[in-house]
Amino acid sequence: MRMALRGLFSHVGRRVSGAPAHSPEVVTAWLTNPITRLRYRLSGLETPPGLTLLCALGVLCGLACGGVILLFHLAIDTLQALDFAPAYHANDGSLPADMRIALPLIGALLLGVFYQMLAPRSRDGGIVHIIERLAYHQGYLPFKQAVVQFVGAVIGLCTGQSVGREGVAAHMGAATSSGLSRLLELPNNSARTLVGCGTAAGIAASFGTPLGGVIFAMEVVMMEYTIVGFAPIILAAISATAVTHVWMADHPQLFVISAGLKSITELPWMAFCGLVVGIAAVVFTRMTTTLTHYFANQPVLLRMLQAGAVTSLCALAFPQIIQIGFDSLNGALAGEFLLWTALGIAAAKLLATSFAAASLMPGGVIMPSLLIGASLGGALGIAGAHLAPEQSSSVALYALLGMGAMMGAVLQAPLTALIVILELSGRTEIVFPAMLMVVSAILVAREAGITDSIFTLLLRDRGLDYRNDPVSQSLRRVSVVSAMNRDMALTPLQIPRSRAEQIVTDNPRWIVSRRRDGRSGFLIPTADLARYLESDDCQAREPEALITMNRFPANRLQAGPIHLRATLQEAYDTLERTEAEALYVQRRVRGDQRTIYGVLTREAIEQAYLR
Repeated sequence: MRMALRGLFSHVGRRVSGAPAHSPEVVTAWLTNPITRLRYRLSGLETPPGLTLLCALGVLCGLACGGVILLFHLAIDTLQALDFAPAYHANDGSLPADMRIALPLIGALLLGVFYQMLAPRSRDGGIVHIIERLAYHQGYLPFKQAVVQFVGAVIGLCTGQSVGREGVAAHMGAATSSGLSRLLELPNNSARTLVGCGTAAGIAASFGTPLGGVIFAMEVVMMEYTIVGFAPIILAAISATAVTHVWMADHPQLFVISAGLKSITELPWMAFCGLVVGIAAVVFTRMTTTLTHYFANQPVLLRMLQAGAVTSLCALAFPQIIQIGFDSLNGALAGEFLLWTALGIAAAKLLATSFAAASLMPGGVIMPSLLIGASLGGALGIAGAHLAPEQSSSVALYALLGMGAMMGAVLQAPLTALIVILELSGRTEIVFPAMLMVVSAILVAREAGITDSIFTLLLRDRGLDYRNDPVSQSLRRVSVVSAMNRDMALTPLQIPRSRAEQIVTDNPRWIVSRRRDGRSGFLIPTADLARYLESDDCQAREPEALITMNRFPANRLQAGPIHLRATLQEAYDTLERTEAEALYVQRRVRGDQRTIYGVLTREAIEQAYLR
């Protein structure tokens, strides 16, 4: 299929070898080819055709991602069907002590050996990997790393590692969407949006929270809100959730009996609880980043063994931290944990998750952060009930609010936290107190210097960064195709005088003259060539005499290549990084043959941004 699409695309534009340089028929073919027209429309996402096509692709991505998440859950359920599974899910601590120690250690050993055999770049995964690929690779996620994450997460989750499934679900969703965009060779600006679709679809299908998946993708991963992004991402999340609801028998669900605010006088105590949870989020973030530096130069096997050993020791005292699913969360919501037990679970889960995340174990930190917040919130609810029993709401409410506050502070994403908790619990009455507690926790984190999500901080620890200024956001949304000038003629370095006269008669805006290596060239205004043809020196030549395009007086712009799929952000970076003054938009057809589609100047980039 990929070769067929390339074949359709191979007739587009002008070849270096000598096809007509400025032909209306070529431009018409470029616009009427159905595959090319689809790509051209997707290059202008702000236009109705581009947005409609992107929405259709968003639905397709959601369906595909839903299928991948189904396979992921099936693999986990199959491995859980082993003999230790019934005790493994119990909240009453019935899992034998030797299994609490052995299971995480065995899993860490398997993961360590597996990852030690891989190249370092093949070990990357999760939300941090998605953000990195969006920032530095235009949303291209290698398929191999998605497979590694799939296998690693199944092993890690089923052996009690302190990670969640959402990171891998988002990675697989994003990789699926990225693969679709690569297959269709879509412009990078639309490919970025499809990666957001896959991320939202993965979160939505894994948790059953379509709106939470959408807000997470835009607030945490893409870090921007646009109508162009919202529409396809919403459709992708809905499609993925529909697939899992049709084919999955059991869906994760919180069981909340009572979660209403009993008295308005509780608000000061809830604000204080938010401060406490915010401090826990700061400790978790700082500990994770510190351990990341500690593990930086250690072999991956040793890293994971240490993380497994910490999880084993914590599970020996608190087996609830190694349970999959919502069992422990529902236990906290039901008030099954005493004050000191709840505090112990929160501390043990925080410690174990910090080691797991820093050691690069496959998985996520969202689900663990929910358990930390639920346990800590439940403990604060119990304390509040002792202080003012007549005015205190249920432990379930405090556990829910703790979940949202911890998630919001760790991700620095208040809307995501509120929406996820609201969707999981189905309790609209929690919105009012949840807003207070989430904001209190986030304010504490920001006062402590935590202004970015834990994913962005871990990305920066790798020496990378994610530009999110308004200019970069705007340029990333526009393809070079929608800003380039197609009114051009393509010539080799030397052409006959008769050919030059024909070009002047056709009167294109630019003449693109490339050297034989195809890696550099220059642009010449047609008016400069016309002026030279009228000169006495040129008139004295024979019609077939060769004109060297870089010899006569002209206002030449040194030009370099940019790929057809690139965004204006890539084009701008290329101009800043090289000595080029302009770019010619090209695509390799086969071997060393390349097709030229248009030219792009710095002024054109500036005008596209101002529009």
